[in-house]
Amino acid sequence: MNVMVTGASGFIGKHVVEAMSTEPAVDNIFALYRNKEQIAFLPKVNPVIGDLDSLPSIKVDARIDIIVHLAGYYKTETKKLCEKINVDGTKNTVSFCRENNIPRIIFFSTINVNLKTKGCYAASKEKAEEIVRNSGIEYMIVRPSLVYAGRAGSLGRIIGYAEKFPILPIFGSGKAKEQPIHINELVDLTLMMIKDFKPGAEIYAAGRDAMPFSALVRTIGTCIGKKVRIMPIPAKPVYWLVKLAEKAGIHPGLSSEQIAHMSQDLTADMTETLKLYPIELKPFEENIKSDLKGKR
Repeated sequence: MNVMVTGASGFIGKHVVEAMSTEPAVDNIFALYRNKEQIAFLPKVNPVIGDLDSLPSIKVDARIDIIVHLAGYYKTETKKLCEKINVDGTKNTVSFCRENNIPRIIFFSTINVNLKTKGCYAASKEKAEEIVRNSGIEYMIVRPSLVYAGRAGSLGRIIGYAEKFPILPIFGSGKAKEQPIHINELVDLTLMMIKDFKPGAEIYAAGRDAMPFSALVRTIGTCIGKKVRIMPIPAKPVYWLVKLAEKAGIHPGLSSEQIAHMSQDLTADMTETLKLYPIELKPFEENIKSDLKGKR
């Protein structure tokens, strides 16, 4: 089986490409990189230099059985970039599939599409889902929750803050629930989807434990041997201040959607996912301890 991956140099993409490089069911990996410095020199990896803008004009001189579309933009709340990368980039990925006769696509969306108060990121991913559904290509859509791996990403920053400070300020009451998934669990799920593709399936990818944000912080504190408390900050006034700043073209590093995220439950019923793909989901605390001890 030959697999194409967009977003191959991203946080999830790096782990997916590495796992596929040792997967017997995968013969070749065609990985999209913006420049040569990003290339992962791993078995089976065939680098494709380009980006989502140039993708429709790229011809791959090989059969590709499935594309895993991971490339996306989420860092700041700019409508222009969200539309360009998440919406137009998905259109270009679909065009690439048509030009290269790729019959199947696995599209990575986000659990944020369930937010009651959607920002540009969630709205653009929702549009991208519809593009994939209407593409005429066999598809699967997966909506990951917060993905973590030790000190990487947003949870990694929380670990760093918890190590330095006894009190963490958070927006909202701390009662909103998160259901983070470890990168290894998400990679296991991705490999299963590639090997056992379920046309038309739309599934969630969330961890075993759904917990209030305050409990998540306390668990991190337990794992690093510190008692950590949270200091709730009213979310609504901050949300509207950030929203006004975004409209003025100012991006303070924390988007209005991220603040909304902290104030609303973002959990998923994993019954259907686990029925299709029985991956092992470990307790959050066990995963964090293993990461911090370097056992992975």
